This record gives sequence, structure tokens and C-alpha cells, in this order.
Amino acid sequence: MQNNFFRWSGLVLKSCVLFIFISSTNVIAQQASPMQAGHYYPGLLSTRDMAHPPSGLFFLWYNFAVSSNTYVDRNGKEFKSIPLSDLHPTLPDVEVEPGLNGFGSAPVVAWASPHISFLGNARYIVGIAPNYVTAEVSLVTERPGIVLDTTYTREISTRVSGFGDLILVPLGLSWGGNKMDFTTTYTIYAPTGRYQTGADDNIGLGYWTHQFQGFGYYYPVEDKSTAFMLGLTYETNSKVKDSDLRPGDRLTLEYGVSQFLSTKFEVGIFGGHNWQVSDDRGEDVFWDPSYHDKKSALFFNVSYWPIFERMMINFKYGFDYGARQRFKGNTFVLNLLFNPNLLTSK
Repeated sequence: MQNNFFRWSGLVLKSCVLFIFISSTNVIAQQASPMQAGHYYPGLLSTRDMAHPPSGLFFLWYNFAVSSNTYVDRNGKEFKSIPLSDLHPTLPDVEVEPGLNGFGSAPVVAWASPHISFLGNARYIVGIAPNYVTAEVSLVTERPGIVLDTTYTREISTRVSGFGDLILVPLGLSWGGNKMDFTTTYTIYAPTGRYQTGADDNIGLGYWTHQFQGFGYYYPVEDKSTAFMLGLTYETNSKVKDSDLRPGDRLTLEYGVSQFLSTKFEVGIFGGHNWQVSDDRGEDVFWDPSYHDKKSALFFNVSYWPIFERMMINFKYGFDYGARQRFKGNTFVLNLLFNPNLLTSK
């Protein structure tokens, strides 16, 4: 049942789509702040996307929508009010309702080489991914009147859109076997998206990221219709543009199970945990850098090949949990893969 296409639906896109999601959740963090959540977000692609690929050229189009009305502070508490009574006992607390809605789209071109004998029959992988993102962040506040029995409500919102940071995969290597696959990649996020510290219309994150990944797969049955996945991703960042702030390094652990029910139909579960593992550094760090953000996510996906071995459609739904100093949201993903059968090996 299983062939190479069933094990690869967009290796290079993983970095790209995850960056777009983080771009949309960072639009409220336009000053130097502890809300630099990194470029990578776990779980947006299907379970087998980092498995050993076939050779050739691929075109991919990834789209996602994310929504959230919950921000979780560094202590794990939902941000629901501003306690003005802490400043003076006569002041009423202000109720707060944050909101986030974002959409991203990413066309990608990727190529996997024929097997290279001196690298142990590994395939060499390269790719490039521009992306477009739009996001809207709102904040609704309510407070009781001081003299009259009334409630004052105010809503503040901002909407931004544009091209985000460019994703480049200059080096990827993948080895395939009868029972196991292993893939490693080096990815660069270039700060080409609009960014200026202090601006209210930023799209990019304003810094370079160097990302290193390793993913392993185990196939318990001969036809590889069942797959178990485990992966690690490490990010290290440059200073933020026009700011003496270097966001801390990040580590992501991902795992998943994929099952083909027929030659065209696949279901899967994908989980991941994303942690900040080193302190933010620089003269502009005015917060306590010992508090590190984190977030976990769980996704469910369904994939279908309407044109066998040429076109795949993948739908995913996921939700966040265990957040600290991050938005907690729901995500919907629709991905397309097209194989033109070009530049393939014999």
C-alpha cells in the first residue's frame, strides 16, 4: 500500500507554515518584549512530512486560520482583568477580553535529489518559501462607573497584512530504510518581512533564526501503512532589528502516529511541545528573563489523494494547551501538494 508519496507531503513547508502562525501571534509585541515566541510552531503539518521523500520537484500551497480569545501569563493564569485595586483600593478592576484572528498562505517550491551514494544513499533537499499573512488583534475593556451604576466599555483593535520573513532550506538530508527513516534539515529565517521596533504594522519578527531539525520514523508493518514519528527542533536567534534584544533559544519536541486506511486516504494524530530554553539577553530586557514561555498543541489530520501520486489535500484541526506567556488558540489548516513529475531520478 505504502509508497514514497504517502510518506512525504511537504517537508520544506513545515518551517514555513509554522513561521506564519508565530507572525500572526506576535503582532501585538511591537516593542522589545517577552512575547518573542520564535519562528517555529509544532504540529501544523501532517505526521509523515519529514519522512524520506521521493526525488523530484514539488509545489505546495499551505493555508491556515487561527483564532484565540485567551492569553495566558507567565504563571499560567488567563489574563482577564487589570487589578487597579492593587494601586488604590477605591479603583475598580478593569475586565479585559483579548482577541486574535489570523490567516496565512504560503506557496513553496522544493526539490529532492536522487540518492547520493557517498552520503549513504541519502537524498539532498532544498527549498524556498515566501509567505503572506494577515492578522487582527483586539482588546475589549470594561469597568464599572465610579459614581453612577454604569459600565464603560472600550475596544481597541489593529489589523496588519503583508509578506512575512523568507524561509530558506539550503541543506536537508534524508535516509530511508525498510523499517526506519531519518531526516535532518538546516533552515534559515531571513528578516525580510516589514519590521520596525515601535511600529504598529509589523509583519516580520525582525531577527534571523538558524534552525536545526532531526526526525525519525518507525514502520511496524511491511507495507509502511502505519508510521510512528519522533522529532526535535532547535532554534537560535540573532538580535532584534534596532533593539539590544536577543530572544532566547527554543526547543520543540514532536511526535505522531499516521495510518493509511487505503491507498488514497490517511488519518493521523500529531502532538508537540515548544519551550524557550535560554534567557532573553540584551540591554533592552526590562522583564525578568528567568521566566520562559512555553506551549503545547495537539492536531488531528485527514489526507486524501484525488489524483493518485500527483495531488494531495490535507485538512487539520488543532488546539493549544499548557501555555505560559502565550496565546492559547484553535487552528485550522488546509494544505495542497502537487507533483508535476519533473526533475525526478530514473
